[in-house]
Amino acid sequence: MLSYIEILKKLVSFPTVNNPIENNIPSKEILHFIGEDFLEPLGYRNLFYEKNGYSSLISYLDRGSPKILFLGHCDVVPEGPGWNTDPFEMTIKEDKAYGRGTADMKGAVSIMISLAKDFVNIEKGSVIYLINLDEESGGKNGAEEAIKYLERNNLIPDYVINGDANGLQVVNKRRNSYVANLKLRKTSYKIQGRKESNTFVTDIAGKRTMHAAYFMREIDVHCMDKASDFLRANSYVVQTLKGNFVKNNVLPSEISIEYIIPDENSEQEYEYDQNLTKFLLAVTKFKEIDIPSAPSDYGINLTFNYYREEEDYHLCQMDLRIMSKTMDDVRTYFEEFVSSSAIDAEIETKGSIGPVYTKKDSTLVKKSITVAKEMGLSDYPIEMGGATDSRWFSAKGVPSIEFGPLGGNVHGANEYVELSSLEVVREFYLRLYSQLINKN
Repeated sequence: MLSYIEILKKLVSFPTVNNPIENNIPSKEILHFIGEDFLEPLGYRNLFYEKNGYSSLISYLDRGSPKILFLGHCDVVPEGPGWNTDPFEMTIKEDKAYGRGTADMKGAVSIMISLAKDFVNIEKGSVIYLINLDEESGGKNGAEEAIKYLERNNLIPDYVINGDANGLQVVNKRRNSYVANLKLRKTSYKIQGRKESNTFVTDIAGKRTMHAAYFMREIDVHCMDKASDFLRANSYVVQTLKGNFVKNNVLPSEISIEYIIPDENSEQEYEYDQNLTKFLLAVTKFKEIDIPSAPSDYGINLTFNYYREEEDYHLCQMDLRIMSKTMDDVRTYFEEFVSSSAIDAEIETKGSIGPVYTKKDSTLVKKSITVAKEMGLSDYPIEMGGATDSRWFSAKGVPSIEFGPLGGNVHGANEYVELSSLEVVREFYLRLYSQLINKN
């Protein structure tokens, strides 16, 4: 049997980058390692499925009620710049294991898988693993699709335990996520003046994470906001936009713009893009978002994180986090944004089924808090900023909680997980499983 550290090292070695806009879809090889090399020899039954190129694994021991599902994902965001080590070769320094996905969320998956034999030996309750490769692109091809297979096999869980969290705290609430794609038609004009460039850097307080869901406007400053304020203050026009663009839910660490300073007396004439200029001038509006939403400890986040120049248009992707499940309100917001800013753009909005919310008085949350107290951990369930696959089960009324290790730099360079915290997660999962199967 491999230890959870050995499992984690193997999982990190699979470069399971998920970025559909760049046509990067993770290989299912990692799921076959988990299912066929590890779980099947212990007596688990494997069900592999695929939708739109995205693979997932359901592996289970069907032993009646209660049915407890351990939910995880092994896809990761692109590595991005700035790494001090190979992102796909786990490097241990003191108590930290570095590598893409160590914290989000191969670390927790390694713990779940390491418990497979323990669950066999307990001989009570059904254990279900759902590991997918589609979480970082929304989950419609992974966790949502899994519901159908679970229903067909009478495996709809009574409880969901998701490791997609950070901080050794019980999470019972999450916002919904949306992606807005704006295709800005290229509009070339000429103007007299002089050409200059400037670079703007994203400032994250405490260097917490480059994950867009955890961006806090009260203390963080987005590089796009800096560029927008700069352009508005000086009435410059934009020629080009470049930057460290990784993915829609990853904050760009920096961007650079080439701009023209208008000067009627200049003998030099330059082309600029009026539509791109209008959009960048309007980005500052994202600081104040007016979309109907239920209360959230994190409020509403809207950030412009990904840009790519195409032949006929500029592709701009925004990441929106909100405690809402109404696509119509989101669509209306972007229609009004485009109209009020006089931008010529094609709008596409994508979202999932809703936020995560499991009541504090539910059996799952109460048992989770009992375990947390026993282990000397925080005994208060919290909301976290990012969206997770739990929302697909929450929408079906299935109680879901999230609990994950300590780590840092999620979605950024030099992502790491604290190894000692993985041992805490392991004990928490095992104790919670015992609590749930013996609840009566």
